Amino acid sequence: MKKFTLKGFGNLLLLLLLLSAGSQSAFAQDFSSINEDLDQLETLINDTLRNTEEQRKQLEDLQKNLSESGELIESYESIISGQEQYLASLQKQLGEMSETYRRQSALSARYAQNSKFWRTFTLIAIPAATGLGVWAGISIAR
Repeated sequence: MKKFTLKGFGNLLLLLLLLSAGSQSAFAQDFSSINEDLDQLETLINDTLRNTEEQRKQLEDLQKNLSESGELIESYESIISGQEQYLASLQKQLGEMSETYRRQSALSARYAQNSKFWRTFTLIAIPAATGLGVWAGISIAR
C-alpha cells in the first residue's frame, strides 16, 4: 500500500479545489442562465397580459360598436317603414286624384258636347223662331 505524502495530499487538495471551483462556476452559469430565462419568461407573461388586456378592451369596443350599429339599423328600419307607409298613402291619394281628374275630364267632355248642341240650337232655333214669329204675325195681320 502506498503512503500518502504531504505532496500527494497537496495535489489531491489542489485537485479538489479546482473541481470545486469549476463546479461552482458551472453552477453559477446554470443559475445565471436560469435567472435570464426566468426574466424572459416574466417579460413574456407581462407582454401576454398586456396584449390580453388590450384585446379585451378592443373586444368591448367592438361589442359596443356592434350594439350601436344594431340600434342604428333598428332606427333606420323604423324610418324606412314610416316612409313606406307615407308613400303608400301618397300613392292612394294620387289614385284618388287621378279618378277625380278622369271624372272631371268626362264631365268636361259632356259639357262641351252639350254646349255645342245648345250653341248650334240657339244659332239656328232663335232666328228660325223669330222668323216664324214674324211670318205668323204678318200672316195674322193680313
